[in-house]
Amino acid sequence: MGRNTVLITIDCLRADHLSCYGYRRKTTPFIDHLASKGLKFENAFANGPFTAASFLSIFASAYPLDFKHQLPLPKEATLISQVLQGEGIKTAAIHSNPYLSAFYGYNRGWDYFEDFLNLKNGSKGRKRKWLGKILRGRLRDLYLYTKLFFTGVKAYEEAETITNCAIDWLNRNMDSSFFLWIHYMDLHEPYFMFNTDIERVYSKNMHRISEVRSYINSMKRNITSEDIKNMIDVYDDKLRYIDRQLKSLVNFLENSGLLGGTLMIIVSDHGQEFLDHGVFGHFARFYEEIIHIPLILFGSNITSQVNENLVSQIDIPPTILSFHGSPIPWRYRGRSLLTKNNREYIVSEAAHNERGTYIMSNKIFPSKFRTYAIRTKKWKYICKLGGKNREIELYNLLKDPKEKNNISNTHREVVNVFSKVLSHHISKKYSDLR
Repeated sequence: MGRNTVLITIDCLRADHLSCYGYRRKTTPFIDHLASKGLKFENAFANGPFTAASFLSIFASAYPLDFKHQLPLPKEATLISQVLQGEGIKTAAIHSNPYLSAFYGYNRGWDYFEDFLNLKNGSKGRKRKWLGKILRGRLRDLYLYTKLFFTGVKAYEEAETITNCAIDWLNRNMDSSFFLWIHYMDLHEPYFMFNTDIERVYSKNMHRISEVRSYINSMKRNITSEDIKNMIDVYDDKLRYIDRQLKSLVNFLENSGLLGGTLMIIVSDHGQEFLDHGVFGHFARFYEEIIHIPLILFGSNITSQVNENLVSQIDIPPTILSFHGSPIPWRYRGRSLLTKNNREYIVSEAAHNERGTYIMSNKIFPSKFRTYAIRTKKWKYICKLGGKNREIELYNLLKDPKEKNNISNTHREVVNVFSKVLSHHISKKYSDLR
């Protein structure tokens, strides 16, 4: 039996809502336990502010703007699943995020791929195949976007379904070395409690009507402080629900004798804004509530440690490949988290329209609007390119951790330094890395 990896990604999970990252509520008792026994990164950051951007970093160790488009998945992006499958390692993906589905090419390199849109048998399978033929470009985007945000039924599969599907696959493949990726969507809007069996601790006094009203208000931009409180209460209860599902998964691995040879990685693709800076959701914005993410390694040969180094999602693929002893593609931007890994800064980036909404299947280059963020332990530099002017924000995170006071006009020397760093980053083209 060889080495195994379980990569757990949690959509919309901001670091400051985990109790092991200092949150006032006890939302993640089991993840706290894993963090206390494993390697917890205090300064981990998303390289992109939304799913289509960040998963290029999580799976291909690339920056979001390394390619001419993000969806469908660029052909030149080499996924860790493709590398590991080529090495004879069993690969499995289980999730229900439409933007990571077979519609967009994310089924590359998997022996088993379940996106709950890609059923292979029966009438549902025929329907998916038919939809794949007629839904192209914007029409396909509209179909999947509507499913995710506006349906009155479940917009995604809940954590228990994802976990049970993963355990079922493990039962059939535990005699092989494997790479298993599971993605939980429960923290993504809309914030409805579809599952009445989920224990309500913080949202116990809420009803479906108030949940729906809060979400409708958010879509209409009429959101109130009471709406935000309601949604945070549901968000935190759903996080407790995910935490219990992770406990079930780890208990299965332990009882099956798999835990000792398995590396577990827990990370999110991005965070979520709850009017921290006047917006609800996740768009092309780079404040801490969006890009500061949890990152925890637990399992095989991982000793208990809190790591303060600056790391990001591009470091995940080389970590997994080095753990398996597999070759690391030369274009990979990251460094293994299992070795000495310390940077001066982290870069996050995205292409978007004028309102900050992310661009889906259409080409992002040339894009009228692109925003970059450079994050050190002290500074946050944000630069929006496009339109008539270059918009700059600068925050001293040691003095202003909530990023309320833009000091770019009074610290021009610091802005100039970051401007040069950004110019160097932009000039370092993906195709020129050799």
